[in-house]
Amino acid sequence: MIDLKKNKTYCPYLFRGAVMQVPDGAIVPCCRYSSEEYDKYPKSFDKGYDDIWNDIRKKALEGKQISGCWRCYHDEKLGLKSMRQGALETANEINYDYKTNPNYNETELEFIEIQTGRYCNLKCRSCGPKLSTTWDEDLDNNNKVIQNFFGNNTQDYIDIKSKPNTNQSLSTIPKETVLNLKNIKATGGEPFLNDQFQVFLSNLVNWDLAKNINIEIFTNCSFFPKEQYRSLLPHFKNVKMNLSLDAIGDRAEFIRKGSIWSKVLDSLHKWIEVSLNNKNVSIALGHTLTVYNVIYLKEFINWIESSFPADLITHNLLDLHLAQTPEYLCLSNLDTQIQKQLDSIIINHKNELLSKHKNKNIIKIINNSYEKISKGLSVSKKDLSNEFLEKANLFDDVRKENWKKTFPELAEVFDE
Repeated sequence: MIDLKKNKTYCPYLFRGAVMQVPDGAIVPCCRYSSEEYDKYPKSFDKGYDDIWNDIRKKALEGKQISGCWRCYHDEKLGLKSMRQGALETANEINYDYKTNPNYNETELEFIEIQTGRYCNLKCRSCGPKLSTTWDEDLDNNNKVIQNFFGNNTQDYIDIKSKPNTNQSLSTIPKETVLNLKNIKATGGEPFLNDQFQVFLSNLVNWDLAKNINIEIFTNCSFFPKEQYRSLLPHFKNVKMNLSLDAIGDRAEFIRKGSIWSKVLDSLHKWIEVSLNNKNVSIALGHTLTVYNVIYLKEFINWIESSFPADLITHNLLDLHLAQTPEYLCLSNLDTQIQKQLDSIIINHKNELLSKHKNKNIIKIINNSYEKISKGLSVSKKDLSNEFLEKANLFDDVRKENWKKTFPELAEVFDE
């Protein structure tokens, strides 16, 4: 058995998980894995899928760092629980207990994450053209935006646009590949805009496998999916709807460009109703914490308390994570003086929230969220404050927006 007190790189995802990426089509261990050589990774679940991973699996067993796993190492350095540690501590991610099962190095596909495609109706500031077709509007109208994502190699952008906008292989995954599946995570683009994803879910239902599978779907909540999708959800063991919301009102519309807050609220209320009427359906709020919204978390938490039925407010309702890419939106990449100002603001906000709220789960949300922010602001990797201003102004020019009017308190911090 490996000694997990000494081994800081072993991860169950390397042995029992897989992610179908787009637009590359590469199959990699998890959503946080990154590589500069995606073309070397398999595009289907055949023998090559295992063979190509032998090197990184060997490194994990030996406790050697794996370059593609840097995001988890970064979280652990900050003192935050990484996705790797979460997979080790609980069976919820891949239903595999390394403590009782000695075959921790055997490979069996139990967890699969599906990137359903780059087809999306929004162009979020924390995203980009690799995961959203709507970003194409900005790139096609301004060469500087193309250079922002691809440098001088515009051919990469041309190649991405030439590929299918949705994951075409979803509808052809054979039953034999998914026989042992226990968990599915679906991201986009926007999953509910991909008909192949619907076929994949239908196949799992028809094969009588859905009843054994927990599924988590990340949706931007800008619309309520069609009945063909919703009718499939009750067949799964458990369904977690992760609604991606980073702010409220005009700030939400700014960060997730293309969304209309009134329609988001309408979709949210319908998901709340679905959750209340189906014991196997739960809701989480996926909150990406960036430079833009860090000092607006207070109003977001107040909104949660006033908008959700008490029965649905659990301590893990808010699924908050600190953005690591793009780097200029990362809290760790700010000037130390700006970090200190933000830290002072968020400490005051935390105290104000704690003095106001009595709900135990809201209090846990407050403490957990602000602890993450504090840790993010405690490290200064490099100063990209000027790059944030440059990129914010660039996208403002292209979209005819003004970030300082939408985030006036944040603008004051930078103006000082």
